Amino acid sequence: MKKLHDIDLMEHADGEADHGDLLRDPAARAKVEGLGELGELLRGHLELSADAVPSARFEQVWDAVDKGIAQPEKRRGVWHSIGAWFERYRGHVITGVVSAGAVAALALVLRGSPGSDGPIANHGTGSPTVTPVAYRPTEIESLDTPGGDSTVFNLDDEDGPATVIWVTPADTVEGI
Repeated sequence: MKKLHDIDLMEHADGEADHGDLLRDPAARAKVEGLGELGELLRGHLELSADAVPSARFEQVWDAVDKGIAQPEKRRGVWHSIGAWFERYRGHVITGVVSAGAVAALALVLRGSPGSDGPIANHGTGSPTVTPVAYRPTEIESLDTPGGDSTVFNLDDEDGPATVIWVTPADTVEGI
């Protein structure tokens, strides 16, 4: 005969599982009956406690619940509203601040020094002027590669020019 554990007996007492045929053990049957009596005592105590509270008090509790549901949150001031907004949208604000910082850093790097003619030059007029930059394809004839061999391919097709550099380590054995 399988020995029932306390959790099995509790499931049986709650009606979640049927272990009726296994309750032949007098100790197991006594535990199930004790659980039933304990449940009855608890339900009875809660019912008596609910009856002891005057109905007027229940009405006050339900009025407070209804008032809380019906009325939106009271305005507590501008700073509370701003703080609540930042609390709700904290991730969006942080992402925006970090993105703005990255763009500002990129603008400072691209601006260059005051005397240089970088991509964005300021010639004392107070406003930046854009200097056109002509891009020419890279043409590499050969490449010295320490510890390896390199091959350079200059390609030109309908998509435009491209350069491919193929580097092979010197210790690679051909034919394997």
